[in-house]
Amino acid sequence: MKKIAILTCLKVSEICTGAGCMRAFNEGTGAFADYEEPLSLVAYLHCNGCGKDPARDADLLKKLERLEAIGTEAVHAGVCTKEKGEECATVAAILSMLEDRGIRAVRGTHA
Repeated sequence: MKKIAILTCLKVSEICTGAGCMRAFNEGTGAFADYEEPLSLVAYLHCNGCGKDPARDADLLKKLERLEAIGTEAVHAGVCTKEKGEECATVAAILSMLEDRGIRAVRGTHA
C-alpha cells in the first residue's frame, strides 16, 4: 500500500474543509487516479504560512522529518496551493525539500 500525504495552504485552511481533497483521495479521482496500487492517507498537513522560508522554519522541518519517519512515499499539493494558476513559492520550496528527501511531490489533488 502506497503511503500518501496531502499538503494544503495554511491561509486557505481558514475557509476550506479539505472535503474536495478527501473526496478525490477516497474516490481515486483527480491526481489520485494515476495510482494502480491501494493508497493509505498517512498525513494531512498545512504549510507554515506565507512569507516564511521553509528551509529555516524549524517547525516545518519537523513535519518533513515526521513524513520521512512514517514512510510517506508521495505528497500531493492541494489545488489551494496555486493562485491564479501560479504555484505558491513557499509550497514550491517545500515540494523541492520533499523531493530532496526522496519523497515524490505531486502537484494536484482534485480538479
